[in-house]
Amino acid sequence: MAFNTANLFNIAGAPPGFGMFIYKSDSDNRELVTGSGYFNNDDDNINLASDDIIFVTGDAGGYTIRVDTVSSGTVTTEIGGHPAYLAIHHADASATTSTWAVAPFDCTITKMWTVLHSVITQADTTFGIEIGATNATSDDKTDGNADIILIESSGDAAGDVDVGNVDGANTLAADASIEITCGGEGSVTAIVTVMLELMPN
Repeated sequence: MAFNTANLFNIAGAPPGFGMFIYKSDSDNRELVTGSGYFNNDDDNINLASDDIIFVTGDAGGYTIRVDTVSSGTVTTEIGGHPAYLAIHHADASATTSTWAVAPFDCTITKMWTVLHSVITQADTTFGIEIGATNATSDDKTDGNADIILIESSGDAAGDVDVGNVDGANTLAADASIEITCGGEGSVTAIVTVMLELMPN
């Protein structure tokens, strides 16, 4: 089907760029609704602007999108609203290996957590993030240090959690790959779960 202006309601009455809308979609799925051009407005019968928020409801709804661009009646949107969280299972913290994930939408990675499933032993172990072969950086570490998290081996145990902020080289487009890097400094095959916070752009 196609965009139905009768199903779009302005619920905030705010100026362009600050608007909040509800759109009822009972049949058009998320891939169709968030596709470029779905909300095209060639006849100017709606007043969408960049950064407006649309809450999609109905049988095929249940998500929030943000208006990205509006140009000559052509509207692009992207998933917006609350942050999303990715959990990645890293099988061996004693090996210099990478684990991969995918960005579900345009986003900025803002935080990283690790939790141990067992001890790592012998040496502190580092975890970082690469996006397009570029190291993400953290204000928790020295400039230029690719490591976001340092898991200390002294006193480590299953269930230990470490947290790192991510503040540089941390934006990526939808469907882009995220590389979780591990320094492999430990001496025991330890499973580590890595969690990332993704803020929609």
